[in-house]
This record gives sequence, structure tokens and C-alpha cells, in this order.
Amino acid sequence: MASAHVLVIEDNPRIGDKLTEVLRGAGFEVTLSRDGQAGLQAFAACRPDLVLVEHLMPGVEGGRLVDRIRRTDEEVPIVVMATTGRSQTRLLQQGDAFIQGFLVKPFRVPELLAAVEAALGGRETGPAPDAAAPLTLSGVLGPDTLAAVLVTLLRRGAVGVLRLQKDGARRDIYVLNGLPVFAESNLLSETFGRYLRTRGTIDELQYRAVRRYMESHGVRQGEALVALEILNNQEVYGLLRGQVRERVARCFTWDAAEYAFFEDARFLDDKLMFPMNPLALLVEGVLRRRTPQELQARLEAQRDQVVTATPLAAELASFLDRLQREPPLTSLLEAGLTAGELARAMHLVEPRVAALLEALHAAGVVVVGDEALPETQTVPGGPAGDFLLESAEQLDPERTSTVDPIAEQVLARYLATRGGDHFTVLGLPRDADEQAIEAAYLTTSAFFHPDRFTEHADLDVRMRAKEVFIKAGQAFGVLSDPQQREIYRRRLAEQASVSGVRFAAEDEMSRGEGLLANGDVRGARLCFARAHAESPGEPLFSAWLGYATFLAARDDDEREEGEELLKEAVAREPCLEVAHDLLARLYTHSGRVQAAAVLVDRATHLRAEASGTGLTAERTIEVP
Repeated sequence: MASAHVLVIEDNPRIGDKLTEVLRGAGFEVTLSRDGQAGLQAFAACRPDLVLVEHLMPGVEGGRLVDRIRRTDEEVPIVVMATTGRSQTRLLQQGDAFIQGFLVKPFRVPELLAAVEAALGGRETGPAPDAAAPLTLSGVLGPDTLAAVLVTLLRRGAVGVLRLQKDGARRDIYVLNGLPVFAESNLLSETFGRYLRTRGTIDELQYRAVRRYMESHGVRQGEALVALEILNNQEVYGLLRGQVRERVARCFTWDAAEYAFFEDARFLDDKLMFPMNPLALLVEGVLRRRTPQELQARLEAQRDQVVTATPLAAELASFLDRLQREPPLTSLLEAGLTAGELARAMHLVEPRVAALLEALHAAGVVVVGDEALPETQTVPGGPAGDFLLESAEQLDPERTSTVDPIAEQVLARYLATRGGDHFTVLGLPRDADEQAIEAAYLTTSAFFHPDRFTEHADLDVRMRAKEVFIKAGQAFGVLSDPQQREIYRRRLAEQASVSGVRFAAEDEMSRGEGLLANGDVRGARLCFARAHAESPGEPLFSAWLGYATFLAARDDDEREEGEELLKEAVAREPCLEVAHDLLARLYTHSGRVQAAAVLVDRATHLRAEASGTGLTAERTIEVP
């Protein structure tokens, strides 16, 4: 028998495409409409066996959309999706047969399929094909492994989390439609505050003031920076983008780390989205692993060898041309130039061109010299250039946007919703009562209602406003119930106690840095030891403890112990510039001047990359 025909009416492109993919994989015929009016037209044209509809739709409010479908057809099964369960009440008041199913977002695939099957009443739909095998990648990182993994995820349009682990440290790269969009780390050296201090954006006094504000008000760092008028929302957003790129770039130095990719779309409602060009990340990765001198030597060896594009270059053309827009990189690769000619045509310093060639070679995009072209591979999911983004410009980390007062308000609340608690979403203190919660929800939902922004020229503003509106509904759904509100407050208190331990370790380290600056080496060593005991897997604490141990050493064994701690920190986190600086000082103390100079060079290079001035520094560097 023919499979059931499902009409999906969902205006969020990511969710709509995922629903279509899942339902087709389960054997259903699917028609997707992205707004209410189009959904009504599609319903009249195809008369589906079931309608799966988002409750909140631009132009036509979801509940009224269901009313209009019901006036046309009293029998077609309807399953409604919503961000809270409260809207279910009005729909059910219309009678038991008004809707046949209700799903509260986020929901899992089994819940979706169960609701659809139940609404169809067990209708025989014929044998469903086997669902595509989930994409699973795992192994141990080698020099070029991460490049191969990112290109594979890009070509398959994967959605999920790539987790890398080494010696208790962990980094998670979140992937949407094959593009890295966010990254997290459990290393204190990679927190937002440390990133800002490395860049010189804030000083130690501001850092401590921000920490005190965070602890006293229960907010995140970005909100504290804005509240203390150190940064504005646009600056916080831009710096967060830079921090995320930095976390991903550091993964390229993690040889021997274990990696695994998990298909999981639950992060979509919790994380900021900073779409990144994977090929640009590969180039950054090479610059992390190689010195300018090594890259220059590599180009010298390849200068007269022809660079040939593989069939993969055409598939990834849009991403290649974002690496080099003028002249387009794809046209240069198609011209059959030598490596030396390519360097001149790109108008870049030669080490940068060598890094680009190494990255593209690792990705399988080019071959150099007499290497054989790889066989063309077919990958399910269509060509990489077909990925849906909110806008192509989001792949450009230098993109700036025009700020207007409304956009600024939307961005401020949007940043609060991402990973923030329900009280923050509504702009409330955690001791707010039921009356204050209801008033805040009504104000927030009125201001951020998507219908207010349908004519706004900036797509980002429209998307962010809708997300704030949805998050406000979720927050109210939890906080409006006294019992749920109390449980939620207890959970926040438990999370705060964990953060308190984290803050305590950082406080010990800051105290130790102060004591060391004042010449109290033994007092500093004690502080660093306490910080290290709180978080023994943190390379930042190991580095400071090793340095203080070396300075306070009374014999060769203690000096050796301090040096080993520092070397361990550098080995575990090769991009931690502080560890390189401290090891350089240690070598200087012990007379190893040449080794110290190499480490100082490396630390300077890392600091320039972290601050976003790496390319500028590289353009002016003199290569012997």
C-alpha cells in the first residue's frame, strides 16, 4: 500500500528540514511548507493524510491555522508542535477530535514517530525502508586526522557533536549541516575571561570585578561585562565568535587525542550559532602546528611543482572562494599553476600560502607534483554547497552588522537566552514571585513577538526575536508552576556550588600570581598547589605550579619536578601561551638561552593568533 502523505508546516528551516528527513526515512511521503498561508495552499492542493504543524507561525497564528484546516476538513489527523504545553489547553477545549496529537519541543525522533503513527490510527502504510545508518566516526587524532573528519562531516551535512578528549581535558565541536557552529571546553585556560585577558580586552582588575558581579548576581560573564559597561552587546557577541574559533583551532594541536562524533540535534536550542568555514579552520590548524620558517621551507621544496585540483574542489568551491575572494581561489587552482606561481597570484606572504596548500592537501582538495589524483567519492546528502545558512556572510568572521536600537535590544536578550537560566531569559532575579514572573512574561512576549519583526530588514534580528519569544514561553512554562519553580531554583543552587569551586580555584591562582609578583615564591607555590588540587587536569594550574616549584626548589629533585610539571602542561595544551612563557623563563634561569628564545617566539605567535592579529604579524615577519 502507498505510504501516508504528511504535510509539515514549520517556518524554522532547520527544524522543517530535519522533520522532512526523519519522516521520509520512516517511509512517509512529505510536503514541507514554511509559513501558514503556504501551508493552507498546500493542504488544499495535496489533501494529505496527516498535518504536522508548528503552533506559532508567522502571519497566521498556529492555533488559528488549525481552526482553518478544521473548517475545511473535519477528519484529517493533526499533530501540533509547540515550545510549551500551555497552548495544548485551548486546542483540547475544542473537543477530543480537534487535534490528534501534541508535541512539546524539543522532542526526540521516537516521540515524533509515535505521535504520527498514533494520529494515523495504526493505518497500514506498507513496509518502511530501513533508516539510514547513523554517522559515527571515532578514533585517535593524527596530524591530518581532524582535517579529514571535518571534511567528511561537511560533505555529509552532519548534525551533532564532535567530542575530543585527552588526559581528562575535553573539547566539544558542535556541527550543524556539516559546519562547525560552536565549541565548548572544560579547560579553565579557555574560558571567556581568560580569552579576554589574553587579548588585552580587559585587565586583571576588570576581570575580578566581573567575577564578583557574576557571583553576586548569578549571571554569565557577557551579561556582567555589559552591566559594568566594560563592553557592549555587539562587542560581546563578536568576542564570543572569536573565542569559539580559538577553541576549535586549538584542537588541531591535539595529536593522540581520542575523538568521536555523535549525531544529536538537541544543542540547537541551547548554543549560540557561529557558522565557520571548515577549510579556513584547517588553514588555522596548520598555522598552529608549523612555524613560519617550516612553512617557508616547505614552499621552497614545492615551488616548481604543479598544484592540481581534485574533483572535491568543485564540490567545495563556495568554501574555497571564501578563503580567497579576489582572485577566486577555485579559478587559481584550475589554472594548473606551480606552488610559486600560486603564491604570487594570491598576494599573500609565502608561509601563509604554504599553510593553505598543506591544509587543502590534508583535506583531499589538491595534490602537488606527481601525486595521483584520488578517485571521486560519492557522499550521501548532496553537495556541500547546498547547505542552508541563515546567511552566507555568517561564514566570514570579520562580518560586521549595522546596529540600531531595536537590534541592540534583541541581541542583548538573545545572548541572555543562550545557555542562560529561565529567570535571566525573562530579565528577573531568582527570588522573583509568581506575579513578577507573569508580568515579565507578558512584557517579553509582547515585545519580542515575531509578528513585530516580519518587516525588519536584518534576518538575524528576526530570527533572534523569534527565539527569545520561544524561550520566554519555555521559561514561563516552568516558572509559573510553584512546585516546578522551587525544583528549578534548587537545581540552580547546585550548579552555583559547582561554579563556586571553579571560582575558588581561579581565585587561588590569581592570589598566587600576585604573591609571585611580590617575591613571595613559597606562598605563591602554596596557592598554585591548592588550585591544582581542585582541578588537577587543568594545564594552566600545572604550568604555574611547575614554575613556582622550580623557583622555590631546594635541591635538583624539586627543580626537576617543577620542570616536568611545566613540560607536561605544554605537552597537554600546546596552544597555552602562558605555559610557553613560563617554561621559557625556567630555561632562562637555568642557562638554556636558545631553547628559551624558541619558546618566547612560539608564545608570541600564539598570543598574536589568539588576539586576531596573527595574519598581520605573519605578513611582517622576516623569514631567514
